[in-house]
Amino acid sequence: MARRRAVLLLAAGLLLSGCYVSTEYNRFPDGKVIGRATLTREWAGDGASLVLRGGGAFAASGLKLEYFECELGGVRKKSGSGTWTSLDDSDSTSVLVDFSDGCSATLWAGESGGKTVLWATQADDQEALILK
Repeated sequence: MARRRAVLLLAAGLLLSGCYVSTEYNRFPDGKVIGRATLTREWAGDGASLVLRGGGAFAASGLKLEYFECELGGVRKKSGSGTWTSLDDSDSTSVLVDFSDGCSATLWAGESGGKTVLWATQADDQEALILK
């Protein structure tokens, strides 16, 4: 529980400090605030899937993200399950996934091509995983 709280505080600090990836160059989806009911579904794209369930559980397959708090951190593909939570700021919603093995990652809600997406940067912020 303490680790989850630390991850939430880290994500909140990044969001509020503006240290997350900027969308001002239209390279990444525009931030969007969305509710838990909208988040709760299957998201897929780029060979990955993420199923966010209403009770706070998730299942992931081939999720290529930057991972924290795990033995093999950094950008890599990961499958597994765990718990998720969301955090809103004034411009967007972030989704924190905490795998049962201790690895965690953050995705952001956004809008791309008129559709709501979840996204995260990869490889030095040059690429993004976009789940629709």
